[in-house]
Amino acid sequence: MGAAAGVLGPLKKVGTTFGSFTAAQKLIAVLGIAGLVLGGAVFWRWASEPTMTPLFSNLAMSDASAITEQLDAAGTPYELVDGGATILVPQDQVYGLRLDASAAGLPGDAGTGYALLDEQGVTASQFQQRTTWQRALEGELATTIGSIASVESARVQLAIPEDDVFADTAGTPTASVLVTTRPGQEVSDAQVQSILNLVSSSVEGMSPEDVTVVDGAGTLLSAAGAGAGAAGGIRDQQTADYESRVTGDLQQVLDRVVGPGKAVATVTADLDFDDVTSTAEEFTQPEGGPLALTESGQKEEYTGAGGAAVGGQLGGTGILGPDNIAVPNATTQGTDGTTGGYTSSSTDRTNGVNKTTTTTQGAPGGVARQSVSVVVDTEASRAVDMAQLEQAVATAAGIDPARGDVVSVAQMPFDTSGADAAAEAAAAADAAEAAQARTTLLQTAAVLVVVLLLLLVAAVAAWRRRRRAAALAAEQAEALDLGALEAVPAPAPATDALAAVPAPRQALEPAPKDAAAVARDQVMELAERSPDDVAELLRGWLTADKR
Repeated sequence: MGAAAGVLGPLKKVGTTFGSFTAAQKLIAVLGIAGLVLGGAVFWRWASEPTMTPLFSNLAMSDASAITEQLDAAGTPYELVDGGATILVPQDQVYGLRLDASAAGLPGDAGTGYALLDEQGVTASQFQQRTTWQRALEGELATTIGSIASVESARVQLAIPEDDVFADTAGTPTASVLVTTRPGQEVSDAQVQSILNLVSSSVEGMSPEDVTVVDGAGTLLSAAGAGAGAAGGIRDQQTADYESRVTGDLQQVLDRVVGPGKAVATVTADLDFDDVTSTAEEFTQPEGGPLALTESGQKEEYTGAGGAAVGGQLGGTGILGPDNIAVPNATTQGTDGTTGGYTSSSTDRTNGVNKTTTTTQGAPGGVARQSVSVVVDTEASRAVDMAQLEQAVATAAGIDPARGDVVSVAQMPFDTSGADAAAEAAAAADAAEAAQARTTLLQTAAVLVVVLLLLLVAAVAAWRRRRRAAALAAEQAEALDLGALEAVPAPAPATDALAAVPAPRQALEPAPKDAAAVARDQVMELAERSPDDVAELLRGWLTADKR
């Protein structure tokens, strides 16, 4: 009984307190309790859920279906994300589930790629070995391409000609790639270029021009023999970036000079993406003056007096040898007794000169030619020197007349109707936004006023209720004989606040007048502090008196 009373006492107190609330306070209390219960339930559910981690990612639909069937059979909870290509399982079970899936041969990609070479037997023919190697290479390339962010799956087919020792020229290998993109995504030009280089670099003798790339919708992304399909896109992007950068720089200069919106600049550029290598040779003169590159000379010298010719010839012509050929450097003796001689010499000389060889390789992407057009509003151009403005534009854009660059600065009246309409629309939008803000502020103020009024009314009602209860308690205290009340055993006080009231005591004689006044004052003070508890106590006393 004591334990039940101990439990029922607080519950009765809570019920009494809740019963003393107004309708608005009861609604707020109920909503607060419901919110706490709902929040606790959500927090408990969140805390009790296991942490999910990816089991496999980038799965094909067939592999994902087989793995989910295995998880359903085992009763393991899982989640599918990323369009079904990724399976999430509880973190504490991921390693065991991966082992189970591997034992079942899942995912299916485990049987492709270089894993096929492990299944070859010693009796495989050369044709089987070659076919298996090509299939393994195709599988590895497909797996690598499938790891690109926007590619869900890929399929690669290689056409590699066989080596023939009797053929004069070897065939060129080609490849075709079919890519399936993820939902809502597409393969960019840079990614297509990456696929071309990846496939061509993996096969000997293949160039990017020999690879064809097609997406799942049948769109040709790169055609074989037509060059890298994405190269044009990359070049266009680089050209657009250059034009945008130069245009932005020019626009900043124009905004500072003629004012914002008073001038417009446009840049058109031709970039040279050819890889050019040039070689220059320069010959310089050595110190001491110019010299001939090669020199040659011949010298003949004859000494001695003339005499009778030998063999019928005039003297001094030399000695004739066999076949009547004169012998050089031979000494002869003339008729006068003197001797003579003949000397012949030749000289060939090659002079060294200074030579400088310069090899220059130009990087692709240089500016081959650009055109700049600037249009200035007529009203703004009156305060600007157009010649100086043109010179400033040419300098800022890096105009080079030697390569054919052109710059044009013209003045024309601008059409401001669109700007005026936009300004009016912006002003109307600002006015509407301000009106909406004022309306929202008024609505919020009205709600606050209503809430304050409700709180004031509730406070006044509670104050009046307490005053009425205090007055009723005072009237009942005056109407009752305090001496008789002291003889009646008092029930247990309803609240702790009543513990301060002295318990009624048995008396053979009426209480003195001073004691009665003191008791009355205590009852009045208690009635003002806790009117509900005093009313409940008086009801208990009246009920006990009637009995």
